[in-house]
Amino acid sequence: MAKEGYVNLLLAQHKNSKEPGDNKQMVNARRSFLEQGHYQPLASKMAELLATYLASNSSVSTEPNASASLFDAGCGEGYYLQRILTTLNADSSSIKVVGAGLDISKVAVQKAAKKYPESAFCVASSFAIPVPDASQQGVIQVFAPSSEQEVLRILADKGLWLQVNPAPEHLAELKACVYAAPAEHKAPPAVPDGFELAHEETLTFSFDLATPDMRMNLLMMTPYYWSTSVENTQRIKELLTHVSAHFSLRLLRKAG
Repeated sequence: MAKEGYVNLLLAQHKNSKEPGDNKQMVNARRSFLEQGHYQPLASKMAELLATYLASNSSVSTEPNASASLFDAGCGEGYYLQRILTTLNADSSSIKVVGAGLDISKVAVQKAAKKYPESAFCVASSFAIPVPDASQQGVIQVFAPSSEQEVLRILADKGLWLQVNPAPEHLAELKACVYAAPAEHKAPPAVPDGFELAHEETLTFSFDLATPDMRMNLLMMTPYYWSTSVENTQRIKELLTHVSAHFSLRLLRKAG
């Protein structure tokens, strides 16, 4: 157990690089960006969907002091998990939801564990999730790779898998500054075996970036930071004041 309260379960032989995942610079930029509330509408929508579908899930116990488990496969610095748990647990009369998450980025998990000690975090791969079979009522996955088989394994009967991915026009203004002919994000793949589609929608909103630091935080938390020129970076820093977000949300239910 590290002093920040997490455990590191990513063994050396399972790493593709010395420090896999997002580096300190990217993690710091994302935390700063998210904590300014730019993606709060997404976190609120995720919490709303989970609240609705968990409440109607017959496998979630309604006994006194019962709880439901929510796992974040690719938790980063913990923003979405914490916002969702805060919303779901705001009503003291409803079932308590407990959270845990993993990420391959050690620096991200350090930050998550230090700031949100009420949840459990570990450094691990989402292709080998270190929780028991059928132990989770919900899994969230935001812009992160995962194993369909692993998610299916850890979900309880009728468990929910909330996937969030970029929709076609996500960050269009930023991409236009990076690429001469920006490509649209691809549609999500077919519903995997073992799951049924419970809900699907897109979420669109826009936000302002009032300062150069805000604009750089957005750029640095995306893969575009590594592929754009110095000239384009400067243009983004000076001119990118308004950006559109476009998310694809898909809620899958474990069949059976």
